[in-house]
Amino acid sequence: MTENGNLSEELLDGWLSMSMSIWNERLVTVMTYNESMVCNLLYKQKNRSGSPLTATDLCSKLQIRKPQMNVILNRLEKDGMILRKRSVEDKRKVFILLTEKGVPIYEAAHREILRLPQALISRLGEEKCRVFAGMMKEVSDCFCELMQAVNTQRGQMAEERI
Repeated sequence: MTENGNLSEELLDGWLSMSMSIWNERLVTVMTYNESMVCNLLYKQKNRSGSPLTATDLCSKLQIRKPQMNVILNRLEKDGMILRKRSVEDKRKVFILLTEKGVPIYEAAHREILRLPQALISRLGEEKCRVFAGMMKEVSDCFCELMQAVNTQRGQMAEERI
């Protein structure tokens, strides 16, 4: 195998190892991983005073399909964590908002999750963690671009077959 092939294998092994360690552990006890990701986006949007998010926005940002998002939102709504509010300007739009009950529950869950990165900082040091955080962001952005190109190519190949 070429040196590039070996590095590809190392990257894949590292990626899978990290993914499995995160996915196999329940980081938050009060909600599922996807529910916490939805609440995270809603919380950040609220704190930025940005325009409210719709289910479609959440699907796009989290790469979750609409049927799965509906299950997540239904559960969060049933638990009183979110509220769906129809837009006054465009009745077709339904905004998803964290409720007064949902905010402190999310904040407590977020503090629970932050214990892991804080432990990493204690173990590896601030400088290594800053470099790692920057690299994770860069790799994630690059991976998204690569996947968009792959999906575009797959779509073109499917069109050619028709």
